[in-house]
This record gives sequence, structure tokens and C-alpha cells, in this order.
Amino acid sequence: MLAEEHSNLNNLLTDYNNYKNMLKIEFLYYDKNNCKRCFSTAKSVRLTLKELKKVIKDTEMSIDLKEKKLPESKIQLSPSILINGKDIEKLLNKNSKLKSNVCSDCCKLSGHSVNCRTFNYRGKNYNYIPKEMIREAINLVFKTFD
Repeated sequence: MLAEEHSNLNNLLTDYNNYKNMLKIEFLYYDKNNCKRCFSTAKSVRLTLKELKKVIKDTEMSIDLKEKKLPESKIQLSPSILINGKDIEKLLNKNSKLKSNVCSDCCKLSGHSVNCRTFNYRGKNYNYIPKEMIREAINLVFKTFD
């Protein structure tokens, strides 16, 4: 019985260490094939993770990427990136407010006027999430793993 409890404890510690060293990235989008904002953000995510995998290949870090298509009722959240459950803008600036403007691609897709997210990064406005912004947010999260 004691050996079994010890084994269970070791499994819990292993699970904790694996979770502790896992970078969970969620990419939320409305339509990454027909919307330039979502397409550009998807490209930023893909390029950033390609670079990141090279850097962490000899470490105990792991990356879990989930992509989720948003329903039309949540289109205003598109595109979004959550890193370990936190919105990328809030990671970089706790006081940031959700900003948006009219997205002509999603207006065409949905058949009505739609606002999608915009991002301010280092004093410049973007209609997508730039690779540098993703990289900076990931670096910030990595610093909390120590």
C-alpha cells in the first residue's frame, strides 16, 4: 500500500513538472482562410512557434497549441491569442483595453457590419497580432517558469 501511494505521488509530481514547463497557446479566430487579420495572425503564430521549437528542443519545455474557430457570436474576439490562459495584450500591458474596428473581410463573411480586434504594440497599431508581440509575451511567460 505504501509503495502504491509513493508511486501515485511520483506520478503527481511528474504531471506537475510537465504542466509547469508547458506553454499552452490558444489561437482564437473567426476565419483564418478568408480574413486577412486571422490569416496574418495565424502566420505570426506559425513562424513564432517554428523559431521557438528550435530554441527549446534541448530543454524540458513543451508547447501545446490549440486553434479554435470562434462562432459568429464571438467574432469581436477575433483574432486572439491566449498564453497559459491569459490574453496576450493583458500579459504585455495589464491596463490595456480591448480595441476593435470594422473588419471588411468578416463583414463580407457574416453579411453585416462587424468589428474585430486591433492591437497596439510598441506604439504602432495592427489589425493582426505581430510575431514580435507573440515572441515578447512568450518570453515574459518563460521568465515566470524559473
